[in-house]
Amino acid sequence: MKKFWMLLVCLSVSVAFFISPATAKTLRVQCAYPQTAYAGQSTQFFADKVKELTQGQVEVKVFWPGQLVKTKEAFDAVRQGMIDGYSGSLLYFAGLVPEVNCQWLPFNWSDAQDAKEVLLNKGYMKVMADAVAQHGVTYLAPLSVATMGLMTKFPIHKLEDLKGKKIRAVGMEAKIVKALGASAVAIAGAEQYMALQRGTVDGTDYPWYTIEKYKFYEVLSYITAPALHTPGVIEIVMNQKVFQSLPPKQQTAVREAAIAAMDRSFTLTPSFDQEAVEAAAKRGVKIITLPDDQLARFRAAVKPLWDKEAQKSKYSAKLVEILRKHLKSKGIQ
Repeated sequence: MKKFWMLLVCLSVSVAFFISPATAKTLRVQCAYPQTAYAGQSTQFFADKVKELTQGQVEVKVFWPGQLVKTKEAFDAVRQGMIDGYSGSLLYFAGLVPEVNCQWLPFNWSDAQDAKEVLLNKGYMKVMADAVAQHGVTYLAPLSVATMGLMTKFPIHKLEDLKGKKIRAVGMEAKIVKALGASAVAIAGAEQYMALQRGTVDGTDYPWYTIEKYKFYEVLSYITAPALHTPGVIEIVMNQKVFQSLPPKQQTAVREAAIAAMDRSFTLTPSFDQEAVEAAAKRGVKIITLPDDQLARFRAAVKPLWDKEAQKSKYSAKLVEILRKHLKSKGIQ
């Protein structure tokens, strides 16, 4: 009898060993940014956290730009179930998801903590989730990509300095650039170094930390302050059917992992920004701070965008209202 029970235990362990990997769910998530970028690191953190919280029952395999689909095709790929998820800006798909433009309205929050307050506690995430759900996609969480603004080959001291210049920008960024008098060129994030090097564009609207991380100091000479976005915010989204196919406990774990990645990204933002400032100084990239009178002109130039975006959809109207109420509560009109 003792031998029988020992044999039964061994058999049970063997069966568990062979079945467990087969029952684990693997989710393929493509990130719009390289693994070395902070957004790439946040995405990998999310993946690691999912595995931890689900005890290995769900694994997120992160693919980097272009490994599964082209960045510009990623949202459609998620909708159609070709890939399970996407981590990156929905600005590439603003034609389908106009609501994403609202969080990129310039000067909408003052720092990472302020942005987190709006996103988590003012109802912003709930409205965005409702908007994205219309496309068969589940919104998991936003991620901070740190301070983001104009980085150029030429100096910007006044609004007129942008006239006739070509700036890499997509979605709302493109509208901002045009409102400021420049031309917008839509180029995926991973492709802009070569565009800057070749002179296809004269600058970009992108996170400051990429001066060092992307070696943009080799192709850019100036950063304009204050930044348009403090910080910029991207998303982690997943195919709705795939997400809902997970057991409730695993769905909760995936959401918790996304929020943990969000917390990490916003908490680290101040240090990312400081590193960017230090890197710019070391690499000879000059930060030009706009004088108050010119900053007022920049604000005035982009102000009409708020009303235009509020008219795009019922969700956009709600999002703009949330942002305006928040600014008003701080004495900003």
